[in-house]
Amino acid sequence: MNIRSSLITFVMVGSTIILGTTASKAAELHASSVITGNVVTLGDLFDNAGDASNVIVAQAPAPGETSDISVSRISLAARRNGLAWYNTTGLSHVSVTRSGVSVPENTVSDAISAAIVDKSPSLPSNTTLQVDFTNGNAGIEVSNNDKQTVAVEQIAFNPRNGAFDALVRAPANDPAAPLRRVSGRAFPVMEIPVLAHNVAPGDVVRAGDVQWIKLPSTRVSNNIVTTEAGLVGMSPRYPVRGGEPIRTSDMQQPIVIAKGAMVDMNYVSGSLTLVARGRAMQSGAIGDTIDIINPRSNRTVQGTIDGPNSVRIDALGAPRPQTLSMQQTDNVRS
Repeated sequence: MNIRSSLITFVMVGSTIILGTTASKAAELHASSVITGNVVTLGDLFDNAGDASNVIVAQAPAPGETSDISVSRISLAARRNGLAWYNTTGLSHVSVTRSGVSVPENTVSDAISAAIVDKSPSLPSNTTLQVDFTNGNAGIEVSNNDKQTVAVEQIAFNPRNGAFDALVRAPANDPAAPLRRVSGRAFPVMEIPVLAHNVAPGDVVRAGDVQWIKLPSTRVSNNIVTTEAGLVGMSPRYPVRGGEPIRTSDMQQPIVIAKGAMVDMNYVSGSLTLVARGRAMQSGAIGDTIDIINPRSNRTVQGTIDGPNSVRIDALGAPRPQTLSMQQTDNVRS
């Protein structure tokens, strides 16, 4: 009787040890996993997958995306490959996310812009498009070791409202890469020069005061300054705010004669030039016509400003110069 009891006790203890060892080594299924490769294996989904670690369960989602794999599919692959596990948490699916590297937004925007221009005969070939994505960004990612490039495989564009819908492949040179759908709006823009900060009348704009911004082409009218030359060396007639489009009428040559200043009045008749002093009745820049009063005769005459504190008064009937030489303008600016 004692021998039989001892044998039963030994078997029970042995069984407990074996079961305990088996339970401790049982694979544990993750509720979610982050992977880097293009396939999902049992080793990605389980702890302690052992020899079954490299068994492929499913294709991985595209880089940066997440997909679900049903637990029944995972269980089937596990049983077929001798992997013991227990669904103690009652999972129905496992979420798998594939890590990746984001393709720069400007890379995607440039590819979309080029595809739209190529397929839109009404747009000039040198058109610059502003591309705005529906979700705020393209959200295209590639694997960690892939090049950050994209190719537009298909695109539909509505020129009336700028809406586009495209299928892009990333990386561009990988025919096996999945296609991604991106949508948004694209519209023509122009780069125009503006002031980097507020500028007051009388201040002369230098090259360092200018920056460039993009505006929808429909907002750039014919009276807007579109070249750097329209600002550099010029002076605002009124206070100008930085970062805003500037009208051509807002700018002028720098003031070289102040109201009330004594100026040289150069009377020109053919090859004869007479110089007298007078007082300016208005301020002005080179090329402006202002009134000057002669203190001796108290008479008022009109003349054209041709330099700092210098006014040219042509004899009656003499042709008046229409433009100033570049040397004169440079002298004033310096």
